[in-house]
Amino acid sequence: MKLTYVCFEGTPQELDASEVVRDLVRQRSGTVDAASRAPRVVVDPESDDEVDFGWLVEGDVPGVAEEGQSTVKAQLAFNRAAQQFLDFMTEATSWESVGVHGIKRKTWQEGDPLDYTGYLRLRRKGSQYGGFVYAFPSTGVINFRLQYGDKIAQLAPDAYPLTKGNDQYRVNVQIHDESTLRQALALAELAHDAT
Repeated sequence: MKLTYVCFEGTPQELDASEVVRDLVRQRSGTVDAASRAPRVVVDPESDDEVDFGWLVEGDVPGVAEEGQSTVKAQLAFNRAAQQFLDFMTEATSWESVGVHGIKRKTWQEGDPLDYTGYLRLRRKGSQYGGFVYAFPSTGVINFRLQYGDKIAQLAPDAYPLTKGNDQYRVNVQIHDESTLRQALALAELAHDAT
């Protein structure tokens, strides 16, 4: 599979005026899931101030069931690295036997939909473990089923250890750029292979 990632930088006016950008966008083919700054600014009737409602995620969030799409997109709305988060999900869900799941809350009953607020659980089908990764769309934090050590520190310099919570999930990385995206994918692959 071949992926091409293109990023255009400039003010909205500069991008709108660019003939090159318009030509490139017209030439794209295939399925494209993207986070883009959207004209979602409205006037707040209470104060007559403009309110920024964040990013608009076009297309589906990879791996997320239809019942959770709108909830996850709403969480991504204020993640400044929404595109990198989507890139993480695209790659991780392309691995063999990976499924994305919501959570069954304590009050869950048969027939209730899963809860997609808060975080997503990436799980290897057939694994006896709960998940190899917990992904938080609103912040871009990825929690791995790994123990922090020298190998982790070398592989992912932006990873940090956790001292609280589940004993098996002791490593986090917050995706905020291409470098942290690559580190998160490397750790996710380690966690995936270990489950």
